[in-house]
Amino acid sequence: MRLELRHSGIWQLSSAVLSRDGAVVVVDPGYFPRELDELSRLAREHGEVLAVAFTHGHWDHVLGWRSFPGAAVWTSPRLAAAMRDGSAERNLSDARDFDGRWYVERGAPYAWPPPERVRPLGEGDAPTIGDLGLRALTLPGHSADGLGLHVPSAGLLLCGDYLSPCEIPFVEDLAAYRATLRRLLALLGELQTVVPGHGPLLTAAQARALAEEDLCYLDALARCAELGDVAAAQGLSLPRAAGVPGMAEHHLDNLRAAGLAPAGISKGV
Repeated sequence: MRLELRHSGIWQLSSAVLSRDGAVVVVDPGYFPRELDELSRLAREHGEVLAVAFTHGHWDHVLGWRSFPGAAVWTSPRLAAAMRDGSAERNLSDARDFDGRWYVERGAPYAWPPPERVRPLGEGDAPTIGDLGLRALTLPGHSADGLGLHVPSAGLLLCGDYLSPCEIPFVEDLAAYRATLRRLLALLGELQTVVPGHGPLLTAAQARALAEEDLCYLDALARCAELGDVAAAQGLSLPRAAGVPGMAEHHLDNLRAAGLAPAGISKGV
C-alpha cells in the first residue's frame, strides 16, 4: 500500500491518497479548488479512484467528492442519514459562507453526493482497496458521525479530527469523545502511523502522547462538570496550542458541551 498526504492551506487539513495495485481511495479531499485539482492528478497517477471517504461531515472535509467522478463516497451511517433527511445541509451552508467571505469560486452548486454514490460504512465493515482490507470504526465525540479507517496490515489509522497536534479537542459530546480517546489508546499498540484530520503524519508514539494529553484535559473537564465548577473548568490548562488564535474560544465551547455555562460569556463572543 502507498500513502500520499497533502495539507490544505486551511487549518492544515489532511487529505490522504491510499493506493494499492492501481486501486485508489481518497480520504477527506480538500479544500481549495487548486488543491483539489492537484489531488485529482495525484490520485490518477496511482490508478483508478474507487472511493472518496469522509471521516465526518464538517464542511472543510466534504466538498472534494466532485473531483473524482464515478467514485463511491464512503461515510458513516449517521452522516448518510443526515444527508438523506436534510439535517446535514448546515455543513454546506457553512462552506458557502466561508467561500463567500474569501471569494472562493467552486464552479458547481454546494451539494452532497447523490444517494446512489453513497456507501455507508458501519462499525466493523471491511471495504477494500484492491486486495487490501480496511476496517471501519465508529468514532463519535468530535461529531456524532465520525468514521475512522484502520488498515491492519499496514499499521495505519485515519482518525478524522482526533489527535491533531495543531489544536485542542473540539468537543460535541464529552462522554463520547472520552470513550473514543480510550478506544484509540487501546488500538495504538497495533499501529505504526496515524493520519489526523489536521496536521502532520504521526508515529504511534506521537499519537499516544496526544491522546493521553487530550484524555487528561477532558477527564479534568468532566470532573469540573460533575462538581458544577465553572471557574475551575475555565482555568484548566489547554493540552497544547494555547497561543493559537481561537483555542481559548474553543475551550469555552468545550465547557458548554460539558453542560457548563461560563458566566457573562455568550456563545460566539
